[in-house]
Amino acid sequence: MHTRIISFLAKAKIVTLRRITSAILLLLASTTVWGQAGTGDHSLDGISIDWTYNNSEARMVVSYAAGLGEYEWIAGARKGNSDSEIPYSAREISPNIFLMSWIQAARPDFITMIFDLNAMTVATTGLIGYGTDNERLLFLDGVINSVTR
Repeated sequence: MHTRIISFLAKAKIVTLRRITSAILLLLASTTVWGQAGTGDHSLDGISIDWTYNNSEARMVVSYAAGLGEYEWIAGARKGNSDSEIPYSAREISPNIFLMSWIQAARPDFITMIFDLNAMTVATTGLIGYGTDNERLLFLDGVINSVTR
């Protein structure tokens, strides 16, 4: 469809390079907005992921079931810390690549993770302690040790 629109404009001789560029950018933007619509799902339910953050000994296991996530730090400085029954939202953004987010209002933390089960990597970003004097950004990546389905 996109090529038909551009072809039509070219045949009508009302197209300049600027108009073609604008049309392409508009089409890309509309595709991006459409792809981001919705609130996600619970596509990680039934999956447990064990990973280690790069350049550290921090190791975590996270599991998902019935729309809720739980985690436990099993190595590193936070070993033994855990939380459960965290509502989450996820989306498979490409085959075996998942985008997940959750809010832990009691902490208060907002976390987003990308799990690439093909490359066995994880990327985490978050706003830790949002709305407090201790608010800080989190940006980490790691290697997935195992995935259990």
